[in-house]
Formats: sequence, C-alpha cells, structure tokens
Amino acid sequence: MKTRNKSVFISILVIVTLLFSLPAQAVDLSATEITDAKGRVEVKKTVDAVFKKLHSNLKLAGAMKRLDGGDKVRTYEKSAAEMALKDTCILGVKEQSIFEVPQVLGQEAVKQLSAQQGTILFKVVTGSNFQVQTADVIAGVKGTLFELDIVDNFVSMIETPALQIGVVTAGATNVNVYKGEVELTHRGTGQRRSLKAGEGIAALSSPLMKIDQIFSSGFTPLRKFNPANLLTQNFGGSVANLLNLDATIGNLTGFSGLGNFNSSLGANRLTSIFSGLDDRIQKAVGALDRAGRVGEIIREGMEVKEAFGPGYQADFSNFHRETRGFTVSDNRYKELYLGEKVFASCKASTGSRLAKFEPIAEGLQLTEGNAMIRVHRFKNADTDIEFLASYYASGKDLVTTIKVLKGELYGRIPGNLEHFRVPDQEMAFVYNTETGQGNWAKAAPGAIESDLSSYQFNVAKRLSEEKARHDKQSNEKKKELGKKVLNKIKVKKFW
Repeated sequence: MKTRNKSVFISILVIVTLLFSLPAQAVDLSATEITDAKGRVEVKKTVDAVFKKLHSNLKLAGAMKRLDGGDKVRTYEKSAAEMALKDTCILGVKEQSIFEVPQVLGQEAVKQLSAQQGTILFKVVTGSNFQVQTADVIAGVKGTLFELDIVDNFVSMIETPALQIGVVTAGATNVNVYKGEVELTHRGTGQRRSLKAGEGIAALSSPLMKIDQIFSSGFTPLRKFNPANLLTQNFGGSVANLLNLDATIGNLTGFSGLGNFNSSLGANRLTSIFSGLDDRIQKAVGALDRAGRVGEIIREGMEVKEAFGPGYQADFSNFHRETRGFTVSDNRYKELYLGEKVFASCKASTGSRLAKFEPIAEGLQLTEGNAMIRVHRFKNADTDIEFLASYYASGKDLVTTIKVLKGELYGRIPGNLEHFRVPDQEMAFVYNTETGQGNWAKAAPGAIESDLSSYQFNVAKRLSEEKARHDKQSNEKKKELGKKVLNKIKVKKFW
C-alpha cells in the first residue's frame, strides 16, 4: 500500500513538474491572446473594474489569457509578456509596461493600440493597417519590425484600485525601426516624420520641446543605427532572428516565441534619447530624468550658498526604499520611503481589519482593503508636495478622497493615457465599476480621518532638527568671524 501511494505521488510530481516547465506556446494569429508571461503580469478585462493578476503558468490562466478589444495588459518590475493580436502582429512587452488591445481586429480594419508606458517590440503582418498611439505620437505601421520605448509623462506616487495620484513630468516616445516603415504624427504639433529600417527618432512632450528651438516640431533629430546590433542590444541575440522572418501570417503562425528576451528598461532613459546632442541639452534632460520635474532644471544648475558658507543640505542617502509588500492594521501608521525624496505613511481605515500595500516602480500601490495615506515629498528640508488620501469601496463605486496640502497634483485611471488635475480643495474621485468611468464629487464627512490630518512624519521632524542645528552653528561661525574682522580694524582717533 505504501509503495502504491509512493508511486502515485511520484507520478503526480512528474506531471506537475512538466506542466510548470513547458516552454512558451507557439504563436497562433487566429486569436488574440497572451502566449507567454514571466513575473507579475496583470490583465484588466473590459468587464472588470480593476487589473487582475495573470497566472504565470498560462495552462492555468484560463480565459484571462484570451484578450478582447479594450482589454488592458500591465507588466511590473522584472516581468515580461509575449502576445499575439489576431491577423495583425506579435508583441514582446518589457517590464513596467501598460497597453490597451485595439477594439477592432482583422485585416480590413484600422487597428489602434494605445500604450501608456514601458517598451514594446512589434512584429507586424505585412499589409496590416495598424496604428499605435501614445501620449506623444501616433505611429502608422506598414509591415514592419519596430520598437516603442515610452517614458511616461506622469509620475505616480500612490495608486488605489481606481486612481493613480502623482505629478506631471517630461515624457517622450522613442521609436526604433528595425525593418519596414513607420509614419509618425506628433499629437501636440501635428508634425509628421517617416522612418525606414535603421532609423530612429523620439516624439517629445511639451516640457522637453521648450529646452531648445531644434525640438519645436516635437521631434528629436533623426538617428541612424545598425538594426541587428541595436535589436540585440535592446532585446537579446535570439530576438534578432526576427529580422530574417518574413512578416506573413503563414510565417508568423507557429513562431516559437521570443524566449528569454531582455526585459529590463534600464536607467536614464530620457538621457539616452538625447545622446550625441549638445552637452547643454543633455545636462538639462539629465536633470529632468533624475528629478522627475521641470523645475529641477533650474534648481540642479544652481548652488544655493549662504553669505559665509553652504546652506543646509538634507541627506537622504541613509533612507532605504521599501521593496516588499506589507500589511497594516487600523491602529497605527507605517512610515516608509518611496525614493526620490518621497515618504508615505499609511494604515487601514478605522474599522477595517487590514490593508495591503505593494511598493512598485511607480510608487506605492494599495492592493487590498480600505486605507488612509499621507504623502510628503521634500525639496531639501522643505515641503515640495504633500497630500492626504483615503480609499474605500461602496457598492459599485470605488472612492478615492484627496486633500492637497501643498503642490500641484494630477490623477489618472490606471491603464489610461490621459491625466487630469486634482482639485485644490478636498474632493472624492468616484470610479463606477459598471461604467468604467470616474468623476469628482463632494467628499463624504470623515472620509479623511482626523489622525491622518494631524499625523507628523518622523523624517520631517528629524530634518527640521538637523537644519536648526546647522543654522545655529552657521550663525555662531558668522558671529565669530565678525568679531575677528572687527578686532583687526584700527580706528584712527581724530581727537
């Protein structure tokens, strides 16, 4: 009996092992579906209110892997996905990417895919009438292999299931054509550009266009490159084989997939777009890339000094960014560092058992429960951005209440391209799960709890004390220096 049970156990183990080690399935262009997923990949079906996690083993993903028009796909840090759009193209999606599946698919119709952020590689079927839209540009494609690298113009700090809260920054869409042709139309200026194999260009957001007159059209100067070399550099050697694969449905059907392609976005993506241009331009863009806001161009380029020495400079190097998900109760706040001089404090709403949060590249994400959140972004020891937020679900409505204490905030529904201004007064953003639409409404009494309003960040107290000590020491040094100068002055007597 024991021997039989042991045999059954071994058989089950073998089956499970084989199931979880199967390679990515072959491409089938007769359907629109995810063909491979690595890490954390989420899908928001048109019938769903929020994004839902896709099982990493597609054999167990069920209907979640099959996509319809209007569905949205999102990859997180160290994650990637491959997919096929019916009769249209195959896609390789890098980490931290979000895009929406076209509403209409088929050879006869115009298909427009919306991409919000991240990097996507497209292998488009020859003759397909296909377009891709980002916040900066519309790309019309003619049977091609090309890449879109989208640097989002929205920096999220906090994300509830219905709303991202953050600031607007400089963004761009970098386009590299490896094979075929792409026609670009800038969404802001209306200017057009045509790219062929071995050519690249970036469509810029408004803040970047103001850096220099050469960007007034909305585009950077044209770049030339070796398609095989750049494709290998950006995605890996195995992906370069796509250059030799004719873009017909017959050839793409049964394609074994991109394999373990390089899914990392890399650092300083804005700066790399402007490589080879004037040093002054690169420094200005570098300031934007590091700071995430236009005003930093000026602040980065100036050294603020006091009359007798440098002023107080807050040191954030000893703070470590939170990297793991956590759970909070309703009886105490958890304070954490999100990076880029941004701190958050959060707890579950009173009466809620718990709330779960996940630190992600885009900020702090509330994944479960109702919660209270306070965010503080510093500019040296002073406050740059500060706001209060709460979230709760009420029937079919997901309600995010925001009270801006300082700065200018913007909101965006997760997965959407467009952002909008958050009102200065306390207001609630109400997202209806049936309609998929949101609007501003008067905040409910008590939506922002009193202990959230009175909460003081420990880091703010610490920086204030450090600055006070520095200023005291600086003033003492000034007085001593003044005395020394006066003692050296000999006043001539005239009597």
